[in-house]
Amino acid sequence: MNELIQLQARLVPEVIEITEKRYSILRTIEFNQPVGRRALAGILGQSERWVRSELELLKDQNLIDIQPQGMLVTEEGKEVINKLRYYISELKGLRDLENNLKTMLDIKDFIVVPGDIEKDSQVVIEIAKVAFEYLKNRIEDGTIIAVSGGYSLLAIAENAYKLSAREVTVVPARGGIKADLERQANIVAAKLAKNIGGSYYLLHLPDNINEDMLRQMSDDPDIAKVVDFVKRSDIFIFGLSSLEAICRKRNFTEAEVARLKELQVRAEAFGCYFDKAGSIVHKSGSVGIKAEDLDNIKTVMAVGGGVAKAEPMLLVNRGRKNHVIITDEAAAREIYQLLQGGI
Repeated sequence: MNELIQLQARLVPEVIEITEKRYSILRTIEFNQPVGRRALAGILGQSERWVRSELELLKDQNLIDIQPQGMLVTEEGKEVINKLRYYISELKGLRDLENNLKTMLDIKDFIVVPGDIEKDSQVVIEIAKVAFEYLKNRIEDGTIIAVSGGYSLLAIAENAYKLSAREVTVVPARGGIKADLERQANIVAAKLAKNIGGSYYLLHLPDNINEDMLRQMSDDPDIAKVVDFVKRSDIFIFGLSSLEAICRKRNFTEAEVARLKELQVRAEAFGCYFDKAGSIVHKSGSVGIKAEDLDNIKTVMAVGGGVAKAEPMLLVNRGRKNHVIITDEAAAREIYQLLQGGI
């Protein structure tokens, strides 16, 4: 495949450009369907005339269906999108990048989705779909899945579908935070379980509580049951944040921000704060998954995209042989540059 792409690039470079263009159109229709021609042109930043000629070809190939309410991608079109996703990755050299980063970080797997989530918000759906495809192949009868919250995790849950595996249980990895109720771990766990046909349990408690209250809550039978599931998880899926992002997300006071900067915090994930060496220098008290639990989990999956997530992904996952990173092209290339720079 790689050799064929190189030959195409030299002999008929316009074929590659056209392929990328039509792949982008199909993908945009799929993410926004049903969508009208004018709306599609606006999303793509192109003229209606430019879009019209391309749509006629896609319709003739039975890749899209044009209905009164708008355009939709056909089943044949969805199949083409899925196959082209691999081709586009090869085209951009992302397979080599994946292999290099997997080796450089010494982790289980590194998967790169074409694009930049910070420039194209639809890339989060691409990441979610690729993440679920990876996930579904590791779900068996009786599998326990623990999840964190966040936009990327919510997108995975929303793009999941019914699986044949039985008695699958999904639980939130930790308690919630004060804001963003619609994407907390409880919501992600419930949606993912519902869509794959599994069961779920929830943690009704704040993410950051004092030690005395933490000990009392840990004795509650309902909470203890969820914590037991978390400890026995086969799969853990989580998002991560930079220092700047986590401070905004949790509305930290100036004193709290100053303390984290004093500790030289650069990243946060599952309630742990990491410095530039990848060491945990601070933990927020909460019932749920702990850093020491991760080594006992078969598959630990970090999901997210954008250049801002590059350093956190590197610091949180490096050297952990059961970890998988699924991210976008922008973050992957930034991680490579950071590693080349000696971080």
